[in-house]
Amino acid sequence: MSESNPRKKRGSTWDEDSLRRAMEAVQNNELNTNAAALKFNIPRRTLRNHLLSGNRTKIIGKTTILTKQLEEDLSQRIIRFAKLGLPLTPKFIRKQAFLFCERFKIKHSFNMSTRMAGRKWLKMFLSRNPSISKRKPQLMNPARAQKMNKPIVKHHFEEVKKLYEELDIIAHPERLYNMDEKGCRITVHKQNVVLAEKGNKRVHLVAPEHAENVTIAMCVNAVGIAIPPMIIFKGIRYRSELASNLPPGTKVSMAPKGSMTSSLFVEFIQHLAQHKVPGNCLLIFDGAKCHLSYEALEEADKHNIVLYCLPSNTTHELQPLDKSVNRSFEHHWDEEVLNYLCNSQERTLNKASFSKIFSRTWPKCMTQSNITNGFKATGLYPLDPDVIPEDAYAPSIVTERPLSEALQHQIDQPIQVSPPMTEFQKVSELSSRPLIDERSTRVSDVSSISPSIFKENKVSTSPKILAATPKTKPVLVSYS
Repeated sequence: MSESNPRKKRGSTWDEDSLRRAMEAVQNNELNTNAAALKFNIPRRTLRNHLLSGNRTKIIGKTTILTKQLEEDLSQRIIRFAKLGLPLTPKFIRKQAFLFCERFKIKHSFNMSTRMAGRKWLKMFLSRNPSISKRKPQLMNPARAQKMNKPIVKHHFEEVKKLYEELDIIAHPERLYNMDEKGCRITVHKQNVVLAEKGNKRVHLVAPEHAENVTIAMCVNAVGIAIPPMIIFKGIRYRSELASNLPPGTKVSMAPKGSMTSSLFVEFIQHLAQHKVPGNCLLIFDGAKCHLSYEALEEADKHNIVLYCLPSNTTHELQPLDKSVNRSFEHHWDEEVLNYLCNSQERTLNKASFSKIFSRTWPKCMTQSNITNGFKATGLYPLDPDVIPEDAYAPSIVTERPLSEALQHQIDQPIQVSPPMTEFQKVSELSSRPLIDERSTRVSDVSSISPSIFKENKVSTSPKILAATPKTKPVLVSYS
Protein backbone atom coordinates (compact mmCIF):
# COMPACT_ATOMS: atom_id res chain seq x y z
CA MET A 1 0.00 0.00 0.00
CA SER A 2 1.58 3.32 -1.07
CA GLU A 3 1.94 6.28 1.28
CA SER A 4 -0.29 8.38 -0.99
CA ASN A 5 -3.11 5.85 -0.63
CA PRO A 6 -2.89 4.45 2.91
CA ARG A 7 -5.18 1.70 4.07
CA LYS A 8 -8.23 3.11 5.82
CA LYS A 9 -9.28 1.59 9.12
CA ARG A 10 -12.67 -0.04 8.77
CA GLY A 11 -15.09 1.03 11.48
CA SER A 12 -18.41 -0.43 12.49
CA THR A 13 -21.39 0.52 10.34
CA TRP A 14 -24.08 -0.40 12.88
CA ASP A 15 -25.29 0.88 16.22
CA GLU A 16 -27.11 -0.54 19.23
CA ASP A 17 -30.52 0.29 17.79
CA SER A 18 -29.76 -1.76 14.65
CA LEU A 19 -28.50 -4.60 16.83
CA ARG A 20 -31.67 -4.55 18.94
CA ARG A 21 -33.98 -4.64 15.88
CA ALA A 22 -31.95 -7.42 14.25
CA MET A 23 -32.08 -9.56 17.40
CA GLU A 24 -35.82 -8.99 17.75
CA ALA A 25 -36.38 -9.97 14.10
CA VAL A 26 -34.51 -13.26 14.58
CA GLN A 27 -36.09 -14.03 17.97
CA ASN A 28 -39.60 -13.36 16.56
CA ASN A 29 -38.85 -15.68 13.60
CA GLU A 30 -39.32 -12.83 11.15
CA LEU A 31 -35.86 -13.31 9.61
CA ASN A 32 -33.08 -15.83 9.88
CA THR A 33 -29.63 -14.84 11.11
CA ASN A 34 -28.08 -14.32 7.68
CA ALA A 35 -31.01 -12.23 6.39
CA ALA A 36 -31.09 -10.08 9.54
CA ALA A 37 -27.34 -9.50 9.35
CA LEU A 38 -27.62 -8.46 5.71
CA LYS A 39 -30.64 -6.20 6.26
CA PHE A 40 -29.26 -4.32 9.28
CA ASN A 41 -25.64 -4.30 8.00
CA ILE A 42 -24.28 -6.24 10.98
CA PRO A 43 -21.54 -8.90 10.61
CA ARG A 44 -23.06 -12.39 10.83
CA ARG A 45 -20.62 -13.60 13.48
CA THR A 46 -21.24 -10.49 15.59
CA LEU A 47 -25.01 -10.96 15.41
CA ARG A 48 -24.68 -14.67 16.20
CA ASN A 49 -22.52 -13.95 19.28
CA HIS A 50 -25.01 -11.41 20.60
CA LEU A 51 -27.90 -13.84 20.05
CA LEU A 52 -26.08 -16.54 22.02
CA SER A 53 -25.15 -14.22 24.91
CA GLY A 54 -28.36 -12.19 24.91
CA ASN A 55 -26.31 -8.99 25.26
CA ARG A 56 -27.71 -6.04 23.31
CA THR A 57 -24.88 -3.62 24.18
CA LYS A 58 -22.43 -2.68 21.45
CA ILE A 59 -18.90 -3.69 22.46
CA ILE A 60 -15.96 -3.02 20.14
CA GLY A 61 -12.62 -4.74 20.64
CA LYS A 62 -11.45 -7.30 23.18
CA THR A 63 -13.08 -7.74 26.57
CA THR A 64 -11.26 -5.89 29.36
CA ILE A 65 -9.74 -7.82 32.26
CA LEU A 66 -11.76 -5.85 34.81
CA THR A 67 -15.42 -5.26 34.10
CA LYS A 68 -16.71 -1.80 33.33
CA GLN A 69 -18.27 -1.54 36.80
CA LEU A 70 -15.04 -2.56 38.54
CA GLU A 71 -13.03 -0.04 36.51
CA GLU A 72 -15.49 2.73 37.40
CA ASP A 73 -15.22 1.81 41.08
CA LEU A 74 -11.43 1.76 40.84
CA SER A 75 -11.35 5.20 39.22
CA GLN A 76 -13.63 6.60 41.94
CA ARG A 77 -11.38 5.12 44.62
CA ILE A 78 -8.32 6.72 43.01
CA ILE A 79 -10.05 10.11 42.92
CA ARG A 80 -11.19 9.78 46.54
CA PHE A 81 -7.71 8.94 47.82
CA ALA A 82 -6.24 11.89 45.91
CA LYS A 83 -8.76 14.25 47.53
CA LEU A 84 -7.79 12.92 50.96
CA GLY A 85 -4.15 13.81 50.34
CA LEU A 86 -3.06 10.21 49.71
CA PRO A 87 -2.65 10.04 45.92
CA LEU A 88 -1.84 6.60 44.53
CA THR A 89 1.11 6.10 42.21
CA PRO A 90 0.77 4.31 38.83
CA LYS A 91 3.01 1.49 40.06
CA PHE A 92 0.84 0.99 43.14
CA ILE A 93 -2.31 0.74 40.97
CA ARG A 94 -0.62 -1.83 38.72
CA LYS A 95 0.32 -3.96 41.74
CA GLN A 96 -3.17 -3.73 43.22
CA ALA A 97 -4.78 -4.74 39.91
CA PHE A 98 -2.60 -7.87 39.81
CA LEU A 99 -3.33 -8.77 43.45
CA PHE A 100 -7.05 -8.28 42.93
CA CYS A 101 -7.15 -10.57 39.89
CA GLU A 102 -5.11 -13.22 41.69
CA ARG A 103 -7.23 -13.09 44.82
CA PHE A 104 -10.57 -13.47 43.05
CA LYS A 105 -9.41 -15.83 40.27
CA ILE A 106 -9.98 -13.36 37.44
CA LYS A 107 -8.34 -14.48 34.20
CA HIS A 108 -5.58 -12.05 33.22
CA SER A 109 -2.40 -11.77 31.17
CA PHE A 110 -0.32 -9.80 33.66
CA ASN A 111 3.38 -10.52 34.19
CA MET A 112 3.76 -13.23 36.84
CA SER A 113 7.41 -12.45 37.55
CA THR A 114 6.93 -8.76 38.35
CA ARG A 115 3.48 -9.47 39.87
CA MET A 116 1.90 -6.32 38.51
CA ALA A 117 -0.21 -5.16 35.59
CA GLY A 118 1.66 -3.84 32.58
CA ARG A 119 2.16 -0.26 31.49
CA LYS A 120 -0.06 -0.85 28.46
CA TRP A 121 -2.92 -1.98 30.72
CA LEU A 122 -2.56 1.24 32.75
CA LYS A 123 -2.44 3.32 29.57
CA MET A 124 -5.64 1.75 28.25
CA PHE A 125 -7.29 2.03 31.68
CA LEU A 126 -6.59 5.77 31.70
CA SER A 127 -7.95 6.11 28.16
CA ARG A 128 -11.18 4.37 29.21
CA ASN A 129 -11.46 6.58 32.31
CA PRO A 130 -10.67 10.14 31.16
CA SER A 131 -11.55 11.58 34.59
CA ILE A 132 -8.12 10.35 35.79
CA SER A 133 -4.77 11.64 34.59
CA LYS A 134 -1.18 11.59 35.75
CA ARG A 135 -0.34 14.59 37.92
CA LYS A 136 2.57 15.73 40.08
CA PRO A 137 1.23 16.28 43.62
CA GLN A 138 2.10 19.32 45.69
CA LEU A 139 3.36 18.60 49.19
CA MET A 140 0.95 19.70 51.92
CA ASN A 141 1.95 20.06 55.56
CA PRO A 142 -0.19 17.85 57.85
CA ALA A 143 -1.14 20.98 59.80
CA ARG A 144 -2.58 22.54 56.62
CA ALA A 145 -4.53 19.37 55.90
CA GLN A 146 -6.05 19.46 59.39
CA LYS A 147 -6.64 23.20 59.79
CA MET A 148 -8.41 23.67 56.45
CA ASN A 149 -11.71 22.31 57.77
CA LYS A 150 -15.27 23.60 57.71
CA PRO A 151 -15.59 24.68 61.39
CA ILE A 152 -12.51 26.90 61.26
CA VAL A 153 -13.35 28.34 57.82
CA LYS A 154 -16.95 28.99 58.89
CA HIS A 155 -15.77 30.88 61.96
CA HIS A 156 -13.31 32.82 59.81
CA PHE A 157 -16.08 34.08 57.51
CA GLU A 158 -18.27 34.96 60.51
CA GLU A 159 -15.48 37.17 61.92
CA VAL A 160 -14.85 38.75 58.52
CA LYS A 161 -18.56 39.50 58.09
CA LYS A 162 -18.63 41.34 61.43
CA LEU A 163 -15.68 43.50 60.39
CA TYR A 164 -17.26 44.19 56.99
CA GLU A 165 -20.43 45.44 58.68
CA GLU A 166 -18.50 47.57 61.16
CA LEU A 167 -16.26 49.16 58.51
CA ASP A 168 -18.87 49.23 55.68
CA ILE A 169 -16.59 47.18 53.42
CA ILE A 170 -19.45 45.86 51.25
CA ALA A 171 -20.20 49.36 49.95
CA HIS A 172 -16.52 50.39 49.88
CA PRO A 173 -14.39 47.45 48.67
CA GLU A 174 -11.47 49.82 48.06
CA ARG A 175 -10.97 49.78 51.85
CA LEU A 176 -10.27 46.02 51.89
CA TYR A 177 -6.55 45.22 51.57
CA ASN A 178 -4.55 42.00 51.49
CA MET A 179 -0.84 41.86 52.25
CA ASP A 180 1.61 39.00 51.71
CA GLU A 181 5.35 38.48 51.43
CA LYS A 182 6.87 36.71 48.46
CA GLY A 183 10.38 35.31 48.58
CA CYS A 184 12.13 35.77 45.24
CA ARG A 185 15.48 34.17 44.46
CA ILE A 186 17.59 36.12 41.97
CA THR A 187 17.64 33.28 39.46
CA VAL A 188 15.26 31.08 37.49
CA HIS A 189 12.70 29.43 39.75
CA LYS A 190 11.61 26.70 37.35
CA GLN A 191 13.31 25.32 34.25
CA ASN A 192 11.15 25.99 31.20
CA VAL A 193 11.09 23.98 27.99
CA VAL A 194 13.72 25.20 25.51
CA LEU A 195 14.76 24.31 21.97
CA ALA A 196 18.04 22.49 21.35
CA GLU A 197 19.61 19.84 19.13
CA LYS A 198 17.58 16.66 18.97
CA GLY A 199 19.19 13.84 20.93
CA ASN A 200 21.43 16.15 22.95
CA LYS A 201 21.19 15.16 26.62
CA ARG A 202 23.33 18.03 27.88
CA VAL A 203 21.36 21.24 27.51
CA HIS A 204 22.49 23.79 30.09
CA LEU A 205 21.22 27.18 31.20
CA VAL A 206 23.92 29.28 32.82
CA ALA A 207 22.24 30.72 35.93
CA PRO A 208 22.97 30.62 39.68
CA GLU A 209 21.72 27.48 41.42
CA HIS A 210 21.73 28.92 44.94
CA ALA A 211 20.94 32.60 44.54
CA GLU A 212 20.31 35.27 47.14
CA ASN A 213 16.73 35.70 48.31
CA VAL A 214 14.84 39.01 48.18
CA THR A 215 11.54 39.51 50.01
CA ILE A 216 8.73 41.40 48.26
CA ALA A 217 5.92 42.71 50.48
CA MET A 218 2.87 43.06 48.22
CA CYS A 219 -0.41 44.75 49.08
CA VAL A 220 -3.58 45.02 46.97
CA ASN A 221 -7.20 46.00 47.53
CA ALA A 222 -10.45 44.36 46.46
CA VAL A 223 -11.02 46.66 43.47
CA GLY A 224 -7.75 45.54 41.86
CA ILE A 225 -5.36 48.36 42.80
CA ALA A 226 -1.87 47.53 44.07
CA ILE A 227 0.15 49.89 46.24
CA PRO A 228 3.89 50.19 45.49
CA PRO A 229 5.73 47.18 46.90
CA MET A 230 8.21 47.04 49.75
CA ILE A 231 11.49 45.33 48.77
CA ILE A 232 13.69 43.83 51.50
CA PHE A 233 17.27 43.06 50.48
CA LYS A 234 19.73 41.02 52.48
CA GLY A 235 22.31 43.27 54.12
CA ILE A 236 22.79 46.04 56.65
CA ARG A 237 23.90 49.17 54.79
CA TYR A 238 21.50 50.73 52.31
CA ARG A 239 22.80 51.61 48.84
CA SER A 240 20.91 54.05 46.63
CA GLU A 241 21.54 52.05 43.45
CA LEU A 242 19.30 49.27 44.81
CA ALA A 243 16.25 51.52 44.35
CA SER A 244 17.03 52.48 40.76
CA ASN A 245 14.72 51.15 38.02
CA LEU A 246 12.13 49.95 40.56
CA PRO A 247 8.43 50.90 40.15
CA PRO A 248 7.61 54.44 41.38
CA GLY A 249 6.93 54.64 45.10
CA THR A 250 8.70 51.37 45.95
CA LYS A 251 10.11 51.27 49.48
CA VAL A 252 13.52 49.61 49.82
CA SER A 253 14.67 48.23 53.19
CA MET A 254 17.55 46.12 54.44
CA ALA A 255 17.53 43.14 56.81
CA PRO A 256 20.34 40.83 57.95
CA LYS A 257 18.51 37.77 56.57
CA GLY A 258 16.61 39.51 53.80
CA SER A 259 13.22 38.68 55.31
CA MET A 260 10.41 40.50 57.11
CA THR A 261 10.90 41.42 60.78
CA SER A 262 8.64 42.99 63.41
CA SER A 263 10.25 46.40 62.99
CA LEU A 264 10.04 46.21 59.19
CA PHE A 265 6.36 45.28 59.42
CA VAL A 266 5.78 48.51 61.35
CA GLU A 267 7.53 50.33 58.50
CA PHE A 268 5.26 48.54 56.04
CA ILE A 269 2.16 49.78 57.87
CA GLN A 270 3.55 53.32 57.63
CA HIS A 271 4.14 52.70 53.92
CA LEU A 272 0.56 51.45 53.50
CA ALA A 273 -0.80 54.51 55.32
CA GLN A 274 0.76 56.76 52.66
CA HIS A 275 -0.95 54.94 49.77
CA LYS A 276 -4.27 53.67 51.14
CA VAL A 277 -7.62 55.35 50.57
CA PRO A 278 -8.83 57.78 53.27
CA GLY A 279 -10.86 56.44 56.19
CA ASN A 280 -10.93 53.16 58.08
CA CYS A 281 -9.40 50.22 56.19
CA LEU A 282 -9.15 46.48 56.80
CA LEU A 283 -5.82 44.74 56.20
CA ILE A 284 -5.89 40.93 55.92
CA PHE A 285 -2.63 39.00 56.20
CA ASP A 286 -1.17 35.70 57.42
CA GLY A 287 -0.14 34.94 60.98
CA ALA A 288 3.64 35.06 60.66
CA LYS A 289 5.37 35.73 63.96
CA CYS A 290 6.84 39.01 62.72
CA HIS A 291 3.30 40.36 62.14
CA LEU A 292 2.13 39.83 65.73
CA SER A 293 3.55 42.69 67.77
CA TYR A 294 2.08 45.41 69.95
CA GLU A 295 4.03 48.07 68.04
CA ALA A 296 2.30 47.02 64.82
CA LEU A 297 -1.08 47.29 66.54
CA GLU A 298 -0.34 50.79 67.79
CA GLU A 299 0.88 51.94 64.40
CA ALA A 300 -2.18 50.50 62.66
CA ASP A 301 -4.50 52.14 65.18
CA LYS A 302 -2.78 55.46 64.57
CA HIS A 303 -3.58 55.28 60.83
CA ASN A 304 -7.13 53.83 61.13
CA ILE A 305 -6.09 50.40 59.85
CA VAL A 306 -7.82 47.32 61.25
CA LEU A 307 -5.55 44.27 61.20
CA TYR A 308 -7.07 40.83 60.62
CA CYS A 309 -4.92 37.70 60.74
CA LEU A 310 -6.07 34.68 58.74
CA PRO A 311 -6.39 31.32 60.53
CA SER A 312 -3.07 29.54 60.56
CA ASN A 313 -2.24 27.04 57.82
CA THR A 314 -5.20 28.11 55.63
CA THR A 315 -3.58 30.79 53.48
CA HIS A 316 -3.28 28.44 50.48
CA GLU A 317 -7.08 28.70 50.15
CA LEU A 318 -8.02 31.93 51.98
CA GLN A 319 -5.27 34.39 50.96
CA PRO A 320 -6.11 36.36 47.75
CA LEU A 321 -2.48 37.03 46.81
CA ASP A 322 -1.62 33.35 47.22
CA LYS A 323 -4.45 32.30 44.92
CA SER A 324 -3.70 34.65 42.03
CA VAL A 325 -0.76 37.05 42.01
CA ASN A 326 1.91 34.88 43.62
CA ARG A 327 1.19 32.04 41.21
CA SER A 328 1.72 34.21 38.16
CA PHE A 329 4.68 36.14 39.58
CA GLU A 330 7.16 33.26 39.28
CA HIS A 331 6.02 32.51 35.73
CA HIS A 332 6.55 36.09 34.54
CA TRP A 333 9.75 36.40 36.60
CA ASP A 334 11.31 33.38 34.88
CA GLU A 335 10.37 34.78 31.47
CA GLU A 336 12.02 38.11 32.23
CA VAL A 337 15.15 36.43 33.64
CA LEU A 338 15.61 34.49 30.39
CA ASN A 339 14.99 37.64 28.34
CA TYR A 340 17.53 39.52 30.44
CA LEU A 341 20.20 36.82 30.01
CA CYS A 342 19.59 36.64 26.25
CA ASN A 343 19.50 40.39 25.54
CA SER A 344 22.00 41.69 28.09
CA GLN A 345 25.76 41.49 27.89
CA GLU A 346 25.82 40.65 31.60
CA ARG A 347 25.86 36.95 32.40
CA THR A 348 25.46 37.24 36.18
CA LEU A 349 22.39 37.97 38.28
CA ASN A 350 22.76 40.12 41.38
CA LYS A 351 20.98 42.84 43.36
CA ALA A 352 21.65 45.39 40.64
CA SER A 353 20.01 43.25 37.96
CA PHE A 354 17.08 42.43 40.28
CA SER A 355 15.54 45.88 39.88
CA LYS A 356 15.68 45.70 36.07
CA ILE A 357 13.96 42.31 35.98
CA PHE A 358 11.44 43.14 38.71
CA SER A 359 10.32 46.37 37.04
CA ARG A 360 9.24 44.34 33.98
CA THR A 361 7.65 41.54 36.01
CA TRP A 362 5.59 43.68 38.42
CA PRO A 363 3.04 45.17 35.96
CA LYS A 364 2.46 41.79 34.29
CA CYS A 365 1.30 40.03 37.45
CA MET A 366 -0.39 43.04 39.12
CA THR A 367 -3.25 43.38 36.67
CA GLN A 368 -6.69 44.41 37.89
CA SER A 369 -8.33 41.17 36.76
CA ASN A 370 -5.63 39.06 38.38
CA ILE A 371 -6.05 40.83 41.72
CA THR A 372 -9.85 40.80 41.80
CA ASN A 373 -9.91 37.13 40.82
CA GLY A 374 -7.88 36.38 43.94
CA PHE A 375 -10.49 38.04 46.17
CA LYS A 376 -13.28 36.16 44.37
CA ALA A 377 -11.54 32.79 44.62
CA THR A 378 -11.11 33.14 48.39
CA GLY A 379 -14.66 34.38 48.99
CA LEU A 380 -13.50 37.66 50.57
CA TYR A 381 -15.08 39.95 47.98
CA PRO A 382 -17.82 39.49 47.13
CA LEU A 383 -18.22 37.81 50.53
CA ASP A 384 -19.15 34.22 49.70
CA PRO A 385 -18.14 31.33 52.00
CA ASP A 386 -19.59 28.81 49.51
CA VAL A 387 -16.96 29.65 46.90
CA ILE A 388 -14.46 27.42 48.73
CA PRO A 389 -14.73 24.06 46.90
CA GLU A 390 -15.51 20.86 48.77
CA ASP A 391 -12.22 19.39 47.56
CA ALA A 392 -10.38 21.92 49.73
CA TYR A 393 -11.81 20.31 52.88
CA ALA A 394 -11.24 16.70 51.82
CA PRO A 395 -7.82 16.17 53.52
CA SER A 396 -9.33 17.23 56.88
CA ILE A 397 -12.28 14.81 56.81
CA VAL A 398 -10.69 12.26 59.14
CA THR A 399 -10.01 14.97 61.77
CA GLU A 400 -13.15 17.09 61.37
CA ARG A 401 -14.85 17.96 64.68
CA PRO A 402 -18.02 19.79 65.81
CA LEU A 403 -17.87 23.59 65.75
CA SER A 404 -18.12 23.90 69.54
CA GLU A 405 -15.14 21.61 69.97
CA ALA A 406 -13.03 22.98 67.14
CA LEU A 407 -13.54 26.65 68.03
CA GLN A 408 -13.47 26.67 71.83
CA HIS A 409 -11.57 29.56 73.44
CA GLN A 410 -9.62 27.42 75.88
CA ILE A 411 -7.79 24.44 74.39
CA ASP A 412 -7.12 21.77 76.99
CA GLN A 413 -5.82 19.05 74.71
CA PRO A 414 -4.10 19.82 71.40
CA ILE A 415 -5.29 17.86 68.39
CA GLN A 416 -3.08 14.97 67.39
CA VAL A 417 -1.78 15.35 63.84
CA SER A 418 0.34 12.94 61.87
CA PRO A 419 3.70 13.65 60.25
CA PRO A 420 3.84 13.23 56.47
CA MET A 421 3.42 9.59 55.40
CA THR A 422 6.14 8.12 53.25
CA GLU A 423 5.30 6.17 50.09
CA PHE A 424 6.17 2.95 51.93
CA GLN A 425 3.77 3.80 54.78
CA LYS A 426 1.00 4.57 52.28
CA VAL A 427 1.47 1.26 50.49
CA SER A 428 1.67 -0.70 53.76
CA GLU A 429 -1.47 0.92 55.15
CA LEU A 430 -3.53 0.60 51.96
CA SER A 431 -2.36 -2.90 51.05
CA SER A 432 -4.06 -4.32 54.15
CA ARG A 433 -7.42 -4.05 52.35
CA PRO A 434 -8.32 -4.55 48.68
CA LEU A 435 -8.41 -1.49 46.48
CA ILE A 436 -11.68 -2.71 44.95
CA ASP A 437 -14.60 -4.18 46.89
CA GLU A 438 -15.66 -7.23 44.89
CA ARG A 439 -18.80 -7.89 46.96
CA SER A 440 -20.62 -4.62 46.43
CA THR A 441 -18.45 -3.28 43.58
CA ARG A 442 -18.67 0.13 45.23
CA VAL A 443 -16.02 2.51 46.46
CA SER A 444 -15.60 2.31 50.22
CA ASP A 445 -16.78 5.30 52.20
CA VAL A 446 -14.28 7.88 53.38
CA SER A 447 -15.12 7.06 56.99
CA SER A 448 -13.61 3.61 56.49
CA ILE A 449 -10.17 5.21 56.64
CA SER A 450 -9.29 4.95 60.29
CA PRO A 451 -7.87 8.01 62.06
CA SER A 452 -5.34 5.63 63.60
CA ILE A 453 -3.16 6.18 60.54
CA PHE A 454 -2.37 9.59 61.98
CA LYS A 455 0.44 9.40 64.50
CA GLU A 456 0.42 11.56 67.60
CA ASN A 457 2.24 14.84 67.22
CA LYS A 458 1.03 17.84 69.19
CA VAL A 459 0.25 20.91 67.14
CA SER A 460 -1.53 24.02 68.37
CA THR A 461 -5.03 24.46 66.92
CA SER A 462 -5.58 28.07 67.81
CA PRO A 463 -5.17 30.53 64.93
CA LYS A 464 -4.99 34.14 66.06
CA ILE A 465 -6.77 37.28 65.03
CA LEU A 466 -4.82 40.45 65.43
CA ALA A 467 -7.32 43.27 65.59
CA ALA A 468 -6.98 46.99 66.11
CA THR A 469 -9.95 49.26 65.58
CA PRO A 470 -9.93 53.06 65.61
CA LYS A 471 -12.74 53.05 68.17
CA THR A 472 -10.98 51.02 70.84
CA LYS A 473 -7.49 50.33 72.12
CA PRO A 474 -5.46 47.70 70.30
CA VAL A 475 -6.19 44.18 71.49
CA LEU A 476 -4.83 40.74 70.69
CA VAL A 477 -7.69 38.28 70.35
CA SER A 478 -7.25 34.51 70.15
CA TYR A 479 -9.88 32.04 69.03
CA SER A 480 -9.70 28.31 68.55
